[in-house]
Amino acid sequence: MSDIGLGERVSVWLEVEILSRLTPRQHVGPFFKWVFRIPVLYYKLGLGWMLGKRFLLLMTIGRKTGKLHYTALEFEFNPQEDWYRVSPGWGGNTDWYKNILHNPHVTVQVGRQEFIALAEPVVSEEVAESLRTISRRHPGMSKVWNRWSDVPVDGSFESYLHAAYFFPSVRLRPVK
Repeated sequence: MSDIGLGERVSVWLEVEILSRLTPRQHVGPFFKWVFRIPVLYYKLGLGWMLGKRFLLLMTIGRKTGKLHYTALEFEFNPQEDWYRVSPGWGGNTDWYKNILHNPHVTVQVGRQEFIALAEPVVSEEVAESLRTISRRHPGMSKVWNRWSDVPVDGSFESYLHAAYFFPSVRLRPVK
């Protein structure tokens, strides 16, 4: 854990506390919907470069309204294959995830870079491995997985595989 800086430790600790204790389990809820929009404001104010290492801005077309929607999301980036992975939590019961399932063509902004991307579902085994990797780097994250999973995450791959159902993920691949 020596490669983890103080800023990352504090940030993850705060995230674990909020997600494992305070956020509603069934849906985001009005208060946290507002809180989770703060990074969107940063992007709209031209300050996305301050968040680009941790949050991206996802722009989807509303499946009901046809209007443009903005969502800031934590991401994992794979530079070798040039994709970003994001997860909605709440078992996929979020508007942005439902919008992507309806129309996988999205716009993404990471820092100052904006691009068109195609959203592709990620298989459960890959999501499980990602959850396990995150837990190894930040053991407290298991509290988050356990809050939403109906079976305790006990460190076995099978338990992470079960938890993956509650954290469906998509890969955002830039369209060249």
